Amino acid sequence: MAKKHKCPECPAGEKWAVPYADFLSLLLALFIALWAISKTNPAKVEALKTEFVKIFDYTSTQTVKEEAKTQEKYKGAAKEESDELKSLKQMTMTQQETIKRLQAALDQSDNQVALNLPSKVEFERGSAQIVSADIQDYLKRMAELTTYLPPQAKIEIRGYTDNSDSIIRSYELAYQRAENVLKYFIEGGANLKNISIKSYGLNNPINGNPQTLENNRVEIYFKVDTADTSTQKSVLELINKIGTKAP
Repeated sequence: MAKKHKCPECPAGEKWAVPYADFLSLLLALFIALWAISKTNPAKVEALKTEFVKIFDYTSTQTVKEEAKTQEKYKGAAKEESDELKSLKQMTMTQQETIKRLQAALDQSDNQVALNLPSKVEFERGSAQIVSADIQDYLKRMAELTTYLPPQAKIEIRGYTDNSDSIIRSYELAYQRAENVLKYFIEGGANLKNISIKSYGLNNPINGNPQTLENNRVEIYFKVDTADTSTQKSVLELINKIGTKAP
């Protein structure tokens, strides 16, 4: 039977424990470092929080102020725009009311629009004379203004009476009244080619009542082609300058 050989002892058999112990020490140090990092410092956290609050509060305040300024700016612009719109709307309404008032009597036939001057020149019953100085001045002013009208605008002077006379006399008197008004247009320099006079006698009584004194009148119409909006505008402006009421 063979003899067993005894394993010789390693001379450095215990040396491995040294690096192993160093490794454990380093590992412990690592865990301690990780633990220290994970532990928060309340004082430092509070200080950091305070700094963040200051920063964000400042930013928030600045943002709010800027937004407030922007809103005020927009509000101011909106108010100005609103005021302009109100002014424009009011102006438009005024113009519409003026046009509506000036077109109180409107005839449309033969592709023409007749704009009646709202002011009526009234006469005494049975008379064709214009005795009022105010009416005379009014007609002179009207005649002068009509010289600025474009030639496309035609002027028609219409005479009327009440039913106090015979039919023939009514037509004659109505024509004389229109003719007397025409004289003021001639003196004012109006172009006679653009003016005509008509006698309506006792026709077209006011409010359907031929007996009232208001029927003793002369009405002035400005006739313009329906498609000629530019001349219509000129006529409306002239009527507005003349005034909507005779003295």
